[in-house]
Amino acid sequence: MLNRRALFSGSVATAMAASSLSKATGKEVPLDFDPRGTIGVFERLPSLQVESELEFITGYRSWMATSLYRQASKRSLDLLRLNGIDLSKDGDLDEIVGILTEDHTISMVVHNLERSQEQFWKLVKDECDRNADVLLEEMADAENRKPGRLLLNKDLDVPDYACYEIHIQPGGYVGDRFAGHIYFYGTSVVLAGGNQQDQLQVNWARGVPRPADGKVKRILDQGTSCGQFAHALKGRFPEAEVWGNDVAGPMLRFAHMNSLKLGKDINYVHELSEKTQFPDDYFDIVTSNLLIHEVPGEKIKEISAEAYRTLRPGGVYYPLDSYSGDQVRGTAMSHYNAWRNYRWNHEVWWMEYYHYDLAQAMREVGFKVDENGPKGRSDTTRNVIGYKV
Repeated sequence: MLNRRALFSGSVATAMAASSLSKATGKEVPLDFDPRGTIGVFERLPSLQVESELEFITGYRSWMATSLYRQASKRSLDLLRLNGIDLSKDGDLDEIVGILTEDHTISMVVHNLERSQEQFWKLVKDECDRNADVLLEEMADAENRKPGRLLLNKDLDVPDYACYEIHIQPGGYVGDRFAGHIYFYGTSVVLAGGNQQDQLQVNWARGVPRPADGKVKRILDQGTSCGQFAHALKGRFPEAEVWGNDVAGPMLRFAHMNSLKLGKDINYVHELSEKTQFPDDYFDIVTSNLLIHEVPGEKIKEISAEAYRTLRPGGVYYPLDSYSGDQVRGTAMSHYNAWRNYRWNHEVWWMEYYHYDLAQAMREVGFKVDENGPKGRSDTTRNVIGYKV
């Protein structure tokens, strides 16, 4: 069987190719390890075997999340009705969990979704570890290159709340050197293969409102992760200087490297979203995508306060998450689903987030709040918008 890495493998071959091109053009060429090329913005995995296994899991989870999950949801509602549960209210969580976890169909769906999730995380992590030499060299080579800047802080005191393995991702965001790679490829599976061109982030970025005066010179993407939303923001506001911050150094190293490959002029800084390096009144827009539900409630307020401090008068704060506006909650099923996400998907702060009044927290730090912003991440939610007046 052909071994592609044996034929043209690792950091030596990659460095030789970059060195040859540098000599030919007179320009320094960054390392670029993509042995199987890219499809649009999506860089294919080094191994066809791992790629095909991930595609199988993607298809399986897509079927689980549609056909079988719908049946399990209908069965859940039937069981709750039969047991006298008022479906329009939160109800007693212990009672609801006790009823639903005893059912084989419901338990099978939950079990298979979580075990398949563990499987695809492991597949990507193992593939990264097999190619560790060249992947680490590629990220190191990109660190001081432009466009954009990568400002890492080796002395950053990472808080305990950021050290959990959220989504049961091995090592979490800060504990594995390839956390960015693992998250990038893993979430493609979670999203049922429907985001390989960052189309979801592009769509969500369309909803980010401009300030009333229309001026957008600087944008901050809080908790930028792999930088996909930052890319979308740059596409939506090409005139703006875009910054992304995150507590996770491995995420930022991947984000910066990926931005270079895509020719995106984006700046990344290694810091806490609740304690940034930026001066007062610096940004026109501060936004985030899926950050709020991954921090404790007191940190949500601190993050909102920091957004207020760093926004200019007239600036816009737009924290995008699973629900942040008129989320339809307070039902027995939404209560159970919040618990399921907390218990089995290791969303440590989800139960707190489920009951959190983001709009009120934003008002308390000074924002004028519109709770009926653009449609959120689902058809049943609206996004909260904060204006600094």
